[in-house]
Amino acid sequence: MKIGLISDTHDKIQNIRKAVRIFNDKHVDLVIHAGDFVNPIAVESLAGVKLVVGVLGNNDTDLAGLISTFDKIHGELKGEIFETVYDGLKFAIYHGTNLAKREQIIKSGKYDVIIYGHTHRKDNRFIGTTRVINPGTAKGFFGLFATIAVFDTSSRKLEFINL
Repeated sequence: MKIGLISDTHDKIQNIRKAVRIFNDKHVDLVIHAGDFVNPIAVESLAGVKLVVGVLGNNDTDLAGLISTFDKIHGELKGEIFETVYDGLKFAIYHGTNLAKREQIIKSGKYDVIIYGHTHRKDNRFIGTTRVINPGTAKGFFGLFATIAVFDTSSRKLEFINL
């Protein structure tokens, strides 16, 4: 299974649309957004991929609008933290606003893969047997390149992509 990873889009519509094209070209099965859409238009811009699953970030304040737009694109907004199993791997998705909470989740040892955002910096490391991934910021600000990632659950390969 190929999973597109994106976070911290912060309403950068042209980069979101570019990410959707890349995810479709790479035949991803679903897209995980690790929060900070900001406005519903950012969610609507993700239409066109097979499935979008997202968690809330610290800048996602229009909850009613985000929920409505997720429904419109047939996506799933899962709240602050989402736990699931994809292709036999146990995932936790959390924006990462609270550093202590993020570190507690990472160090818990309960998950095979943890996806987070918030820092706007790419991350790909192991803490014990837990893979920790941050796709970076799809907006590309504070001197950072705009990035997304694709994770293959079968091969366990992770590819970062500059937008």
